[in-house]
Amino acid sequence: MSIFKRLDHISIGVSDHKQAEKLFLEVFGAEPLKDVGSNDAESFNWQTFSLGGKKVEIVSPHAPGEGGVGRYIAKNGQGFHHMTLGVENIDEAEAHFEKHGIRVLAKNTSDPNWKHFYLHPKDTFGALFQVFEENEHTESLAE
Repeated sequence: MSIFKRLDHISIGVSDHKQAEKLFLEVFGAEPLKDVGSNDAESFNWQTFSLGGKKVEIVSPHAPGEGGVGRYIAKNGQGFHHMTLGVENIDEAEAHFEKHGIRVLAKNTSDPNWKHFYLHPKDTFGALFQVFEENEHTESLAE
């Protein structure tokens, strides 16, 4: 049985948010979703779309090389950034992964509506996974 409740979205890191938005809306025919915003503390913007019935997110730094997203793009280029998966309980999920030798990074439970952490990509074949605790707020954004 999987520890994950659901795959929430795939995230793509982009340098030019407006150009990526244009690609998704005008070329791919994606539908914009209500989960859009800016994280000033981490210096990035995000926007979500429904694409083929699945949620896709674009993330872009406020300025080149700024914040985690900006540093990631500067080091790795644009493209796949992370996959986000929901769990029932964030603390139990952390214990589960640590028990299996997978390092947990940047756990943040300060916002009751968005408790999350990342799995170290060196432990997951180079892919960055974000794990979050499901709640009414996150479920409302899944639509």
